[in-house]
Amino acid sequence: MGNTAAKVTKRVMRPFKNFAVEARTERILEKEKPTSAPWHPTTQKRIDEIIKSNPHLMEEQNKKDETLSSRLKEVYVTSHDVVPGIPIGKEKPLPSERKNVLQPEFGYEEPARITKGKLSIRQALILIGRHQQDSIKYNALALANEYTIHPRLAENILKHFKTFEYYKPPKVKTGIEVKDYIKLKSLPASKEETIQPQIEDNKMKS
Repeated sequence: MGNTAAKVTKRVMRPFKNFAVEARTERILEKEKPTSAPWHPTTQKRIDEIIKSNPHLMEEQNKKDETLSSRLKEVYVTSHDVVPGIPIGKEKPLPSERKNVLQPEFGYEEPARITKGKLSIRQALILIGRHQQDSIKYNALALANEYTIHPRLAENILKHFKTFEYYKPPKVKTGIEVKDYIKLKSLPASKEETIQPQIEDNKMKS
């Protein structure tokens, strides 16, 4: 349905599109071409001086140079597709070193030199670990002097970062100890517990 409506619309609008095509074309061609923006007065003055001092330049620019034209006729480019040869019997050289590349411990290659006032991940972990072992000896000021960082930075590191600690939950004693469980297991079963298996056995036999 949509295609039919589109075809009908195009057929109806075609005479209006073709109406006075020649007149409209002539009207467009008769329009003046857009003029370029004027040059700056200093630029215009400089160009006028060059044209005045070298009038032959404008003539040579508008004149066809037969010498250059003949040279262009002699210039041509030919291309030939070279079929690449497939090497036969040549083995690809293997690498001289055949060892596995070790992955860095912290996921990136550690720099050989640390800038003053900065810390590497390894140094930060050592700093935090020392403080957790002995917070009095390795306080923020002592660690800042050792690693040449600002004391405020050392305080923030020790405040907001901690190393992993193992937490062992306390042993909770249950109501039934092992000895109580042994006593309960040694007690004779009740009548209900002994009758139920017999009933199930009779059902299976029947």
